[in-house]
Amino acid sequence: MKYEEILEFFIAWLRKNPPEEFAKWTWDSRRSLAVSGEGEEFRRRMVSAYKRMGEEMPDNGIQIILFTHQSGSIWGDMANIVWASGLQVTAAWYVVTETDNALRDGSYVKGTVLLVLRKRMGNRTITRDDLAWEIQEEVEGQVSTLIGLNQEAKGRYRDDNLFEDADIQMAGYAAALRVLTRYAVIDGKDMPTEAIRPRLKGHKTFVDELIDFAVGVANQCLVPDGIGKDHWDKLTPAERFYLKLVDLEAKGLKTLDNYQNFAKAFKVKDYRPMMASQRANSARLKSAIEFGRSEMTGESELANTVLRGVLYAIMEITGDADSDEVLAHLPFNVPNYYDQWQRSLVIRLADYLAKKLQGARPEEARASRVLRELVKNQRV
Repeated sequence: MKYEEILEFFIAWLRKNPPEEFAKWTWDSRRSLAVSGEGEEFRRRMVSAYKRMGEEMPDNGIQIILFTHQSGSIWGDMANIVWASGLQVTAAWYVVTETDNALRDGSYVKGTVLLVLRKRMGNRTITRDDLAWEIQEEVEGQVSTLIGLNQEAKGRYRDDNLFEDADIQMAGYAAALRVLTRYAVIDGKDMPTEAIRPRLKGHKTFVDELIDFAVGVANQCLVPDGIGKDHWDKLTPAERFYLKLVDLEAKGLKTLDNYQNFAKAFKVKDYRPMMASQRANSARLKSAIEFGRSEMTGESELANTVLRGVLYAIMEITGDADSDEVLAHLPFNVPNYYDQWQRSLVIRLADYLAKKLQGARPEEARASRVLRELVKNQRV
């Protein structure tokens, strides 16, 4: 967004009837002075601007940044800018600024983070291992707060979420910045010096790696509604990926970047075998029917998992397979099927898919409900 152009709109509006206190203003947006562009030149100019503001403010002064972006790399740049300017993030407030409507559908960010910057006093040091624990605690606390607000709002006056996953992820970035920028030295590295090093193409910086870690922590906290954390913690990365994206698809969020980001967060080596479409704005997972008999054995990340056994059973039921036949195949397709915990997981996954697929794939939703009841009522 080019703010100098927006300013010109207000200049044209105010000049028609300028307030008395603005009468002596110079009516010029100073477009030539706007910090724009990207890459190293942008970072250097931003550092220069924030550093100068920091020099002019008192030791107890504050700066406020309104920041709206979904990209982890941009947040890495913001951390570098704050560090190099001798500042630190001391608080972050997340504000919902957009509402859903038919013209704005998708995974756009619906809010803005207000970052409070203060001068970084002292020369605090920390090791990377200790820093990782602090980041995890801070990010988990932030995510937990927003999820709690979602639940509170649903219980009182809303049917939908205040914060979607993209918003919660962004708030997680802000929480990471609070921790990162309070330290001047990490693992013996002077961070203000590290922050102004030029980026090398294709090379991840120290800050990038820390931000990636924060993204992963935030995404791990986003357990889909309908799956208890006790079951979620036992799932493989591929199972988590599939179930999480089923949840997003049910909400109409089908941009490919969501699939790519969660594949990274859940450490899925190759998510493509699970995809029916990889189009930028209409990506989609394979259905149980589209999987057929594939990905059952071998090196597939989904092979030999409880979820794959459940999807196979759903495929059989949609093909009008006999109930006894479906139950007979489950012990071969679900590891340790006769263990009570595994059977409870099969029931939970079938129930979850029945609810999430109702809108997109009603036939498979019906089959999921049938599977849930078959396993519940099976005499072992």
